[in-house]
Amino acid sequence: MISVKLGLKDISEWLDYEINAYPDYASLPDYRIVRDVPIRGFNPYRGWVPYQFTNADNNDIYQSLTTMHMTNPVSMLVEYAKSEDSLYCDVPQFMSEFLQKSSGCEFRMAWCLSPSVIIKILSNTRSRILDWALLLEEKGILGEGLLFSHEEKMEAKGMTINNINNFHGNVNNAGAIGAGNSGDVSQQNVINAGDFNSLEKQLKDWGVPEADISALHQAIKDSPTPTSPDNLGSNVGKWLGDMVGKAYSGSLKIAASAAPALLTNAICHYYNIPV
Repeated sequence: MISVKLGLKDISEWLDYEINAYPDYASLPDYRIVRDVPIRGFNPYRGWVPYQFTNADNNDIYQSLTTMHMTNPVSMLVEYAKSEDSLYCDVPQFMSEFLQKSSGCEFRMAWCLSPSVIIKILSNTRSRILDWALLLEEKGILGEGLLFSHEEKMEAKGMTINNINNFHGNVNNAGAIGAGNSGDVSQQNVINAGDFNSLEKQLKDWGVPEADISALHQAIKDSPTPTSPDNLGSNVGKWLGDMVGKAYSGSLKIAASAAPALLTNAICHYYNIPV
């Protein structure tokens, strides 16, 4: 509200992106670009295992594969930062295919992120807001009752022009291999075959309401055991459709574009169906 009253378009835009998510990589400040992120493959028998790079000598490829662009709104990052476990984000399909071909396996591929990385991003956001507030005070821009004088507005505009690069930080795009990933992070717990409690825990982490989890439990009880991800049954299929709709409405904590694959894979892991 203060930035709007002062007519500071650049800072207002930055705050809007932090609150509502960044629209593209070009608008990301440097502190939201995470480098050297480990990649893990999901072994259905052993869980997440480290991916061993065979082309590590090609630094450009390595950097592209291990760079994440965190476009998520700050409210989502706050929730992720509360996790006590590692966070996993599926890599884009074309990147997954590249990694699978290079390693000779068909494991699901994902970035593995420590919650401390998310906390560091939040700390950077808070620091920039604090720095800006202190700079306003240093310049004598106090805005008594949030009413700013003409002189205060002019002083603030001059301050923004001189300091906006420091405020935003440097922008860096990782290039073609990194493109296509929205930076959405989801916590991935191991789902054990036949163990609905492990499936329920994962769904809760994704923001699925209790009532919908109960509905899935009942749908599973009322349906024959499937043998293929292409035919999970009408009851489970309807439930999946409803949840994808909720993801697109913003009700879940996973990206809408990733919801069909994530939810289907979770149920397949419960049924011990290869995906």
